[in-house]
Amino acid sequence: MLAGSGGCYAIGVAAGYPALLAIGLGGLVTVAAAALAVLVRPRLAVHRTVTPDRVTVGEPALGTIDAHNLSHWPTPGFVLVDRVDGQPLQLPVPATAGGGRRTMHYPVPTRRRGAVSLGPVTVERRDPLGLLRRAQPYAEARRLWVHPRVHVLRPIPVGVVLDYEGRLTDSAPRGTVTFSSLREYVPGDDPRQIHWKYTARTGTLIVREHVDTSEPTVTVLLDARPAVLGSEVFEHAVEMAASVAVGSQRYGHPVALHVLGEDLAAAEAAGAVGLLDRLAAVGPAGTSDPLTLLDLAERAAPGGALVVVTGGGEPATVARLAMQRRRYAPVVVVEMYDSSAGPLQTARRPGIAVLRARTARQAAAAWDRLVAGARP
Repeated sequence: MLAGSGGCYAIGVAAGYPALLAIGLGGLVTVAAAALAVLVRPRLAVHRTVTPDRVTVGEPALGTIDAHNLSHWPTPGFVLVDRVDGQPLQLPVPATAGGGRRTMHYPVPTRRRGAVSLGPVTVERRDPLGLLRRAQPYAEARRLWVHPRVHVLRPIPVGVVLDYEGRLTDSAPRGTVTFSSLREYVPGDDPRQIHWKYTARTGTLIVREHVDTSEPTVTVLLDARPAVLGSEVFEHAVEMAASVAVGSQRYGHPVALHVLGEDLAAAEAAGAVGLLDRLAAVGPAGTSDPLTLLDLAERAAPGGALVVVTGGGEPATVARLAMQRRRYAPVVVVEMYDSSAGPLQTARRPGIAVLRARTARQAAAAWDRLVAGARP
């Protein structure tokens, strides 16, 4: 617009064409008026909330942006722009009286599992012709944690108890309990276990979870190699791992979750609290070597039960995992297949069971049949 108006004005002056001169002047005046329109900076206090901040896939989540005009003068209309996983979401706000408020609501998509990034929220001023735009950041970025679905499972029998009088190593925890994870406060928790730093960061009471080091633990290993778990199958694998972990915790068993390729420090820095937050953030690993899964199983602390959720088509890997019977009882391997796989059956051997399924729901049903059959 500036280039065209300036060119018309220059040609009109040089060639003596009044029409071009008028067009050039009109364009320059229009740009100047647009600049004046966007230069007016509104005095606002903008606050964004997401309710709730942790949901399961498919559950509703509502974003709310409250804009308060701090000036005594009316502010002209503007546009609130939030970003959902990098995609801009525009919310036009009409003119607001001095000291007035405008509250905008919008649904946040939760169709897929993940740590959905929101923001930062910016306020944009635009002139009526759309020539100029001025953006100012206000509300900070935050996350919405979309957890995987959890299927109700029967508790697995946990058979190996670590020795109470075992040799004390340098890495052994001191005292009768050891820190396991962080979780939300529930009525009845000891207030002395509140983690005030995470509470201040999240706005929700967070407590430290401690476990008895001698109590059998359910160790859950989630394979994340894209070579054995495609994108759709991987989502079912995450659902099954979440179901085993949450189901074991529901019945009072300590749970140790290990995810192949997980950057635990990065997840905690992003605000992950508890197993479901970690499983919301996991993605495919950057390796296809089955030895990485076997090494992860070897490095996990022994005792209790071992549940490995992986893809199908690697009998050699399953055979190597069966060797973990010396450290765990029982050992359960859940193999997830895509829809093109043939008939699937559960295989049982002394100390190890292999469940095969196409979906997490099928795997949960096979799990319940296995546990029911294992009971006397």
